[in-house]
Amino acid sequence: MLERTKALMLQVLAVPPEPTLPAGSAGSARVFRASRRYLQLKLLSWGAAQAATLTGLIFALAVFDLAGFGAELAVRQLPFRALAPIALTVFEWIEAFGLIAFVIQLPLTLLPIILDWELRWYIVTDRSLRIREGVWKVSEMTMTFANVQEVAIHQGPLERLFGIADVRVRSAGGGGGSAHPRERHREEDSGHIGYFRGVDGAPAIRDLILERLKKQRDAGIGDADALHQPATTPGRVVPESETLEAARELLSEARALHRQYSS
Repeated sequence: MLERTKALMLQVLAVPPEPTLPAGSAGSARVFRASRRYLQLKLLSWGAAQAATLTGLIFALAVFDLAGFGAELAVRQLPFRALAPIALTVFEWIEAFGLIAFVIQLPLTLLPIILDWELRWYIVTDRSLRIREGVWKVSEMTMTFANVQEVAIHQGPLERLFGIADVRVRSAGGGGGSAHPRERHREEDSGHIGYFRGVDGAPAIRDLILERLKKQRDAGIGDADALHQPATTPGRVVPESETLEAARELLSEARALHRQYSS
């Protein structure tokens, strides 16, 4: 039943299939997924939110029971005593609606969490990386190593407890990593910052990206030198001022020789 519901939700939301490899050698591609402990952490947060909602619902139902009992007593004192059962029925229906709504929203809020975990893709090749995430709003980001400027690990207290972490990748134009939440969200929305969220072995992933980034840049620097470096023999580089002075001296000597032979 759960698998059918997941398949139906994916079809309704038109979630695309797994992402294609980014630019780079297919043999160098490494695919990483969010850890199962990342899902457990999300389920723990979901369970805490549901427990808080249920506590509030129970409190609200208790208040409704007291209000319904008071309304029934008040109606019985009026000439319209026949309305007392109707008032009690209305309160009972409100309570039943609250309980039914709570039960219905359980799978509707649980399934997106599971799908969000299953549909996270982190792909690294020898030239670039690609991040795919999201269920309601699918986001796919590709960064070439030529533009990557920073690779860091972020880990909060709960992530440390669960043994997972986020690998943060920032490309050119991503700012300096502001600590202010609003500025940080603005940087992330700009498309210059990507996260490998909730992964196992975050240091190994960071080191892999840095290693391939270094190889890519070393190769790029070498190519640039080969293309633009003129073929010269080793020797002393003559300053421009000395070259001009030598040219003036040669010109003066040539003029002196010309006057000598002309006379």
